[in-house]
Amino acid sequence: MKRLIISAVLIFACQAARAAYIDSWRGDVDHKKAGGGAWTRLYGDDKVRLNNGDELRTARASTVELLMDDGSRVKVAPVSLFKLTSEGKDAVSLGLYFGRVRSWVKKFSKKFEVRTPSAVCAVRGTDFMVASDQEGNSRLEVYEGSVLAGDTKGNTGLVREGQYADIPVGGRMRDPNDNPDQPGDMNSSVGSPSQAARNEIYGEISKEDVISRAQQELQSAEFQSRKVAIDAFGNRVRMEEYVIRPADNQFKYVVLNTRQDRFDFGKMLFTFNAALPSDLSLATRSMMNAAGAAAPQWQLTFMNSVMSNTTDKVTEDASGGKMVADNAGNPAQWTHFFTNYAVYAAGPSEASENGGLGRMLWSYADANSDNTVQAGELTYLGGSAPTAAVVYPGGPDTFSTITRNTYSDGTWITASDYVLFDDGKILSAGDFSSRLGVSMDTATDKLNFERVYTSSLFGGRKIDLEFSAKLLKDAGLLRF
Repeated sequence: MKRLIISAVLIFACQAARAAYIDSWRGDVDHKKAGGGAWTRLYGDDKVRLNNGDELRTARASTVELLMDDGSRVKVAPVSLFKLTSEGKDAVSLGLYFGRVRSWVKKFSKKFEVRTPSAVCAVRGTDFMVASDQEGNSRLEVYEGSVLAGDTKGNTGLVREGQYADIPVGGRMRDPNDNPDQPGDMNSSVGSPSQAARNEIYGEISKEDVISRAQQELQSAEFQSRKVAIDAFGNRVRMEEYVIRPADNQFKYVVLNTRQDRFDFGKMLFTFNAALPSDLSLATRSMMNAAGAAAPQWQLTFMNSVMSNTTDKVTEDASGGKMVADNAGNPAQWTHFFTNYAVYAAGPSEASENGGLGRMLWSYADANSDNTVQAGELTYLGGSAPTAAVVYPGGPDTFSTITRNTYSDGTWITASDYVLFDDGKILSAGDFSSRLGVSMDTATDKLNFERVYTSSLFGGRKIDLEFSAKLLKDAGLLRF
């Protein structure tokens, strides 16, 4: 019996030893335990053990380094979302939703793999880096040894020392090529400033992160507005909005709402095909529609947005944007079109799905490239189109609507929209003659918009965001 007890203790000790732990970090790094709903910020100097299924996320200028029991080492770059999928006696599997991770794997160690939305990279003893952008496209760079990589369609290839390979999401792995670049700086975000800005839209939703970034960005904001208003439910809300340019071909609109008992925010990032002019309105005025024989010089190619209460979120992700002519042979009018568009929602349990976007509610992809959306190009949660119900709580002459979509798997989401004055009164048809005057251009300066999301994914919580029509108009996002 004594021998049996000793054996059991030794077995337990060996199992406990097979665990990765956080060796060091800098900046803001959050940890979420497997099956847990809450992110916890790392503090202090203690080594933190990681269990299978634990997740880590890094903010800007933040990194975290892990150490495995066999001496292998992993470093996660800023603005990344990472998961220790599994670690056992013979194998380690890591997940990278987006961002960048570099691994130094001991020779003759256990099987080691890194998975992204588009790739699987398996090694035994090497130094390599895997990056994944917000769309799930991956890049593998090998600095020592070799890595067997594969795409989601089953194609594989051996990437050797000094080579790189790109693996597009949903596509075939590209042939390896010689890599002219040195190993990337793991203290910086993946890719260009443009890509880092897109990662930030979906990756930073804590109140501390959002406010900290806003304090920095307001110093160089192109447009900004601060005011106090009343929302549609009689609550006092402090609204802070601004527009900033993260990269020369981008601008970002941010709105922060502070109420007595809550904080909500929204971010929208617009990416264009070329560097934007100093007068932003030259690009925004023809962003969605334009007249003339020639296509607009600046065309919106990507749009990324999030609305959140710092716990739940609704995100939109659009790509492949372009201007489409009414008549290809003799254009007179141009209309904007995204070839890919998707809407997601998430509570804490769904936050890491789809690379941090959340649970997909619906999407479309222009599969036949005809610049129109057909039924066969739409995908819905649960497999079929949701049932929709629309009500007008204030009557047909009042600018308020409540739209509820219920998907075939039982998931539902409701969007309540209001147009209202600073005093909380909801706009009605009669206000155009009594309170607004005749000019819609000046009327917008008196109005705010409010959107409220509720969902079966949110655990009884809501996302409630109010923003001013005036700043949207000043930035060229609202036109009459």
